[in-house]
Formats: sequence, structure tokens, C-alpha cells
Amino acid sequence: MSSQLAHYLRQQGGGDADTFIAIELPRSHWQVVAMMAVLKTGAAYLPVDPDYPEERRSYMKSDSGATLTVDEAMLVDFEATRTELPTTALPSTVNPQHLAYMIYTSGTTGQPKGVMVEHRNLISLLLSDGQPFRYQEQDVWTLFHSICFDFSVWEVFGALLFGGKVVVVEKAIARDPSQYAQLLAEEAVTVLNQTPSAFYALSEVLKQFPRDLALREVVFGGEALSPAKLADFHRQYPQVQLTNMYGITETTIHVTHKSIGTEEIASGASNIGQPVASLYAYVLDAEGQPLPEGSLG
Repeated sequence: MSSQLAHYLRQQGGGDADTFIAIELPRSHWQVVAMMAVLKTGAAYLPVDPDYPEERRSYMKSDSGATLTVDEAMLVDFEATRTELPTTALPSTVNPQHLAYMIYTSGTTGQPKGVMVEHRNLISLLLSDGQPFRYQEQDVWTLFHSICFDFSVWEVFGALLFGGKVVVVEKAIARDPSQYAQLLAEEAVTVLNQTPSAFYALSEVLKQFPRDLALREVVFGGEALSPAKLADFHRQYPQVQLTNMYGITETTIHVTHKSIGTEEIASGASNIGQPVASLYAYVLDAEGQPLPEGSLG
């Protein structure tokens, strides 16, 4: 279906490298289909939350120069013509340095700031040799976060680039830890990605949860982690790998990683760990000069 939508977008005039096609859809599988379709055209995708104020949505599309917007109205027209569209993929025109997506973050000037990310950045994060994580086609992930938040990029491509499955979580379920726990069990989710605050609420529900989970890893990101708050979950699910990761949108989601075990939980210290493969981390002073080990910067 994503290939057919890619052909449709090309017919509408989209698809040039380093241009943007906005995706302004409510949470559903169509978001992922649209992401794949935009990338197949050769363009980059721009996520726009339809619940944002009109002024913000208009600014994002204008500022980015988006050539098209995939919204519910467009999908109605696409569905009416879908059977006439080829199911084969378009010839690839993408190079590693071409843009893959742009995510707007809160700007310091009052206006959102667009962060552009190239294909090679995402591929480097997920597929570089020596990375501390390795996913597989048997894995089941959830798309829990808004596609306007870069954690969603990790969730979608962490699953699909390894041949895995991604389950799109309805907004109402994402806001209800009890319903989310049920989904994790029913879908046999193996890789879970959460902000610490969301996971703390989920772990409280899991204390009385009657069903087994298939989880093998929980990845934390987006805010500071308090390892001591993971003690009950770790006792209940000692086989689950707990990983704290740190990064910002500008650095392509994750920069550092830290495995969290009994020792880290007992100490309670928040630790972002070491850089992932292919990256380096430096502690600098106010003038941008490197500081010695153990210094604050």
C-alpha cells in the first residue's frame, strides 16, 4: 500500500530529494504507511499533529516549504484511485546525504525550530557495527509516541529496518497504563520504548497484572531516569534488559547508552553511560574547550 501511495504522491507533484511532504494525520497505521510512502518518493517527511493550533501547523508547513500534505482528505482521494496505481516500488533516487525527515522542536525565539535529519544519520544509529543493541525480525515494537516526537523515529525504524513488527498504539490506550499493559500482552511486544515518567506509571499497573509479558528490552529516553524507581519491575521481570539512552533531536535520537542492572538500581544514580558506536562525547567548558575527566561542564 505504501508503494501505491508513493506513486500517488508523485502524480500530485511530490517526491524531489531534499523537499518535504507533510503528514498531518491522526494516530493510526496510516501514519506509518505515509512515512514509508514519502520516503519511497525520494522526499523527506514532515510530521504535523492535526491537534496542533492552526497557526502552528501553518507555520511548520510554510517554514519547511512542504510541497504536499498527506491528510485525511487526500487519503479519501487516494483510496478512490488506489486500485489503478502500481504496487511496485518507485526507482530509488535517494543518497545517504539526502534528508529523511524534519521534526520541529520548541525554539528559543518563540517559534518552533525545524531539525533536518539525513538518511545516513538514522542508518548510522541503527546499523553501525558495534552498536550495543541488535534487533531482529521476531521483535514486536509499539509506536507509542507522537510521530512529531523523535522517539517515534526510533520506534518505527528500529522495528522495520530489522524486519520486525510495529503496533500503532491508539492515543486513548497510550494515556491509560492499564489498557497499555493489556496491549503489550496481547501483541506479545518484545521491545518497549518509554519516557521514565510513563514507565513508572506502567510499572505500577504491572505489579498486579495477571498476564505474562514477552518483553526482552525496555529503552528509556526523553527525560532523566531514576534507576531506584525500577526496583520493583526488575524483581518482577529480571530477564528484561533495561537500557537508559540519551540524545536530542539534533543528534538523531540517541547518543549514549547505559545498561541498568541491580547495581545501578541500588545506587540510584542517574547515568547516561557511554556514546553509541560511531559517536564521541565531550565535556566542554564555557569556551568550548575540553575538560579533564571528572569535571563538570
